[in-house]
Amino acid sequence: MNSIAIRPVERFVEPDFTRLQRQVFADFQQSSPELASTLDHEVASTGTMAHTHSPMHRIGAYVGENLIGWSYGWMERSNVFYMANSGVILSHRRKGVYTSLLKTIREHATSMAAVAIRSQHSVLNNPVIIAKLQAGFNITGLSHSAHMGTLVELTLHFSTQRQDLYRSRSLPYVVPDAY
Repeated sequence: MNSIAIRPVERFVEPDFTRLQRQVFADFQQSSPELASTLDHEVASTGTMAHTHSPMHRIGAYVGENLIGWSYGWMERSNVFYMANSGVILSHRRKGVYTSLLKTIREHATSMAAVAIRSQHSVLNNPVIIAKLQAGFNITGLSHSAHMGTLVELTLHFSTQRQDLYRSRSLPYVVPDAY
């Protein structure tokens, strides 16, 4: 891990970054000719994929100048940082890169007064789901995407008070035996 540098970046180099994302997520993206046609139509009609979120924050993990892992996201309402996309190339997985990215994203989000981090993942992406659960994230929802299929939402609450409030409002209420 000593030779890996994790740092904020203004932009990732294209088209290399898009190619890298496709390699990392090939097992999870549910591609089809219909999806490709729909995405092409959306780009053609708008000129680009519309983004209505706040400025993008990017963190890269590098060996020398080679990008081997990344994470990016933006601030949402209620001071929640949305961790939109992360990945680590196959040759550097299970070496602490993702854990280092999570730590850096948390520090970055905290510096922007975030109270939590939220992310969504394919339900097939067990390694990331497990890593985030081990890092203290909670499963906070499920949704469905034309591009990725069923997604699990994970949230990391920074304060004990917020975590306790989440638990009190989301865990089942058990009625004491009255009889």
